[in-house]
Amino acid sequence: MQAVYVDLDGTLIEYAEPFPRIYADALCSLGVEPRELEAYSEAFFDLLGEADDPFSAAIAKTDVPVDPDAFSDAMVDREVEAVRAVPGADDLLETLAGDHQLGVLTNGVGSLQRAKLEAVGLADRVETVVVSREVGVEKPDPEIYRIAEERLPADSYAFVADDVERDLRPAVERDWHGVYVGEDDPGGEGVAVARSLAAVPDLL
Repeated sequence: MQAVYVDLDGTLIEYAEPFPRIYADALCSLGVEPRELEAYSEAFFDLLGEADDPFSAAIAKTDVPVDPDAFSDAMVDREVEAVRAVPGADDLLETLAGDHQLGVLTNGVGSLQRAKLEAVGLADRVETVVVSREVGVEKPDPEIYRIAEERLPADSYAFVADDVERDLRPAVERDWHGVYVGEDDPGGEGVAVARSLAAVPDLL
């Protein structure tokens, strides 16, 4: 049986509001004027792979006068409120469930990624969720794909994602089948292209 992992952000879920709005709303809910978005975003991605709480650690790197822990809670709440399933996500997982083992493979903070899956009603559709902060390594490091293989032992593997360089190319290098979902034409051996999630099953 084949195991199919699907990326979370940008593939299974998306945000109904732009990130600057989410950031601003989180600060406003704490009575703080929104500013330093660029500095916060840069610090967040720098700290994502190492900080226990990258939300609080990143805001602490800025001059925004807010309690880091309170900001972290507010950001998580706003992100979960703003998330929605990408059209066709539930149908895709339902279609694949009969003949495939299913998992989510995602970079991020475990509690938030799992909360987003729950919020859009997809948590029960998959057998395992591999989150970078929980396993100590993130895509594109090949080690996270090895961990994913341990979680779902299978005859073969496929990864469905919206980023070729970060997500799919390292998977293909481990002899996984890669399926890119998006409007671009990424090319690359072993990477199939689906314009929507509805087209993915036929490529597997």
